[in-house]
Amino acid sequence: MKKIILIIIAISLSCIWAKPNKRLLGKTVAIKQDPYSSEEIYKIKELYDAGNHSALDALIKIYQDKEQTYSIRILCLDMLAKIEENGTNPLIKDAIQSTLENTDFIELEYLKKSITILQNYKDPEATKSLVAGLANSENKIMDLRETIIRSIETNGTNDEILTLIDLYEVSMSNHARMNELLTFTLGNMDDDRSIPLLMDIANNQNINIRIRNTAVELLSRKNAPELVDYFVEMLGDPETNEEMLGFINNAMGDIQNDRLTIALLESFQTGKNRYYANLHSVMSALSDYNNPQIKPAFIEIATTDGFPRLLRIKAIQGLVKFGDSSVLDFIVPILENPDNYDYYLDILSLAKQLNASENYMNLIRQAAHTAMSNTQGINN
Repeated sequence: MKKIILIIIAISLSCIWAKPNKRLLGKTVAIKQDPYSSEEIYKIKELYDAGNHSALDALIKIYQDKEQTYSIRILCLDMLAKIEENGTNPLIKDAIQSTLENTDFIELEYLKKSITILQNYKDPEATKSLVAGLANSENKIMDLRETIIRSIETNGTNDEILTLIDLYEVSMSNHARMNELLTFTLGNMDDDRSIPLLMDIANNQNINIRIRNTAVELLSRKNAPELVDYFVEMLGDPETNEEMLGFINNAMGDIQNDRLTIALLESFQTGKNRYYANLHSVMSALSDYNNPQIKPAFIEIATTDGFPRLLRIKAIQGLVKFGDSSVLDFIVPILENPDNYDYYLDILSLAKQLNASENYMNLIRQAAHTAMSNTQGINN
């Protein structure tokens, strides 16, 4: 009988202990001014696990309280990390963002843990806090460096110049690491706005050649059509044309990359084709416009070997409207080049429509004969 009674008592006690203390669940956890112990932090976490949500507010406040010991604040952060495993609690997110933006430079471990938790949110708003934290850390670093350098200047060293040179090398090394990190991050972004920044890095001869090479490599990995379109736009814009040419001269002269070279060639070809198409449209629009000021442009197009054949023919035909046979002084000599013999009939037609003198007709025949003679000389 006694055994049965003892078993019943044991079961009753276990049920009581297993249930959360309702008084504690409904009670707000008060924040004390004195330093907390690790045992107290664990008890607050137990209260939260039992359903007392005011315990979360207590953990956040202790985590943010700079009067608490560093280890206790880290412990609170660990507790918050356990609570916030899925990145869904806005209270924890806001608290970490606020702390991150105002953290002290010396709290490195504290800062890293905060950033790690904030990553779980995958929230663009959280990125603003990360950027603010990065800027804040840069300012803190510079303040610390200024203090150290002033101290070196005040205390002096056996060889102050060598000391400062060492510091300079450390600074340059850290700067290079940051440039490399930013370069990789920009290269992995699926955003065309990263292209000019990568070009600027590749173009900057003050940056380590390895990092510049990385920038070019990352540029070459960009989706080829998008990169070509971007280059074409830069070449076609007077404000960015010089920048593009500078990139080609400075970056591509030092760094070889087949994929990027192909993209550049494609962009030049596409840009050139667009230019020729636009030029053809302009010339068509000016077909009835006989202002003498545009005559030199038509002559230049007609006599320049680099322009497409159809564009040159259009320029030759367009010279008719000026009614000036003296244009033949510039046009006829191109026939002496065997490669330009295709334009013989077009030039002859131009001379006839301009009612050119017999002298011009003879010049056309002589130029054609010279071209044929040059062709035979080449063949022999």
